[in-house]
Amino acid sequence: MADNLALEYAKTPEEVEVDSKVVQAFLDKCTQLGKELHSLMVLRHGKVACEIYREPFNKNSVHMMYSFSKSVTSVATGFAIDEGFFTLETKFLDIFPEFRNMKKPDAYLEELCVRDLLTMRGGKGVSVLSNKSKDSWLKNFVNSDWYAEPGTQFLYINECMYVLCCMIVKTTGMSVTEFLTPRLWEPLGIDVPFWETDPRGIEVGGWGLMLKTEDAAKFTLCMQQMGKYAGKQVIPEWWVKEASKKQTETADSTDKPDSRVGYGYCFWRCAGYENAYRADGMYSQYGIVFEDLDACVITTAGEINTQDMKTLIWEYFPKAFRSEKYDEKESVELYIEPYEKLPVLERSELEKKIECQRIRFSKPIVLNIAGFPVSAVTMPALYMEKDRAGNISNVSFKFYENDGVMLWTEGNEVNSVKFGLDGEYRWDYMKIGGVKYETCSMACWRNEHVLELQIRALATVSARVLTFTFDDKNRVQLKPSSNPPSSDMVNQLTGNIQDVVANETLRKALMKFLPKIMEIVDSKHYGIVT
Repeated sequence: MADNLALEYAKTPEEVEVDSKVVQAFLDKCTQLGKELHSLMVLRHGKVACEIYREPFNKNSVHMMYSFSKSVTSVATGFAIDEGFFTLETKFLDIFPEFRNMKKPDAYLEELCVRDLLTMRGGKGVSVLSNKSKDSWLKNFVNSDWYAEPGTQFLYINECMYVLCCMIVKTTGMSVTEFLTPRLWEPLGIDVPFWETDPRGIEVGGWGLMLKTEDAAKFTLCMQQMGKYAGKQVIPEWWVKEASKKQTETADSTDKPDSRVGYGYCFWRCAGYENAYRADGMYSQYGIVFEDLDACVITTAGEINTQDMKTLIWEYFPKAFRSEKYDEKESVELYIEPYEKLPVLERSELEKKIECQRIRFSKPIVLNIAGFPVSAVTMPALYMEKDRAGNISNVSFKFYENDGVMLWTEGNEVNSVKFGLDGEYRWDYMKIGGVKYETCSMACWRNEHVLELQIRALATVSARVLTFTFDDKNRVQLKPSSNPPSSDMVNQLTGNIQDVVANETLRKALMKFLPKIMEIVDSKHYGIVT
């Protein structure tokens, strides 16, 4: 990365009129309330005022950004419009005429345009649980039911962003990632990031982008500076103005305050501070721009209750922003409580018996029918992927003086991860569903027969806990769980369903269905040592 594209750092928060004591109070409150904050970066006057990570997350960790991705898709769309590939009024059928039904014309489909998709007024109610393993996503969008005439009613539908990506790919002849490389990634000094795709290789648009906190900060700062970065115009200024202002009402879509005050082109207006807007991803991935305070707040997190997290942010920001410089000696060193590590307990004699032995687990039929086979990563990382992998089997262990290795198969992939047995993490990589994850893992023997292994894939929002119970007859039980718990994640997902599923019958069915799935997702799995 060129030095002139690196973020500039203030010596202390106080140098750029940020009160470090208020920031620390925010971090303390997150710890007190059990909020799953992974990183925080605060910028003011174009400089990083403070940057902090919750161990084991760090400066180099990439993180799933969920719907923060939509704001990047918005910018990609802005580039395409600015360069004349299409316009805000370009119709879907102008780019994809093959979906026009000549025998039975669809008047609504004839109307659907780029502006409708950008403002979540596409009119199509695609199910949040549609099967992403199939290669007909665009056809699935077209065949979904209309909930309203295009351009008339806001409803938050992920696939609107996917359709925009399809339009970009069709008109430019490049993937969205390739299209953005000389226009966004390189001018911001961001290494080309991973972005999930459909089975045909088209970026999903509404989710799936992985960024470092620093990358998210550069993007947010560029928006805050009206599209400029390092003295150069990167994002067209007119697009920043249009994308960030309220383009549609959202008051009737939800009871959450920060989702009721308007939506731009894939950026939300904010209830906690009037002159603010944000890129907003599930589990509290935020890039917040304070328009009149020359400031930004960026978070990565695994916090399930997103409105609570935003309310907490408004309690301390913009309070932390002062209007004058003051004595830098007042600055405090920022700290956030790291995750609790597993204890160092007595090792089991079973290690000698099971080492290098293969443990075969059966495939739970119900889980596979439901599309949620047990994986080494948790549900929030997989449920929107085209390849959910899963079905852990062929497990074997190797044990050493202070650590060990677990090997296993999952889907079509063979993996291994190192884990510490001394209360410290071991760092490694694994590949699940075609996605490479950096991991930090540790384990302990809870008793002579129970081995608990914790795998945290740093790009994801939660840790996977695999508890193996061995008996005297070579039988093994595997109990998967998550931290935060899967049940909490489902509660968040059902809350989202209330906001985005228009059909009342389908909404009720999904809200009844999901908790039942979670009852079996984290149920025991049975295997045998062979």
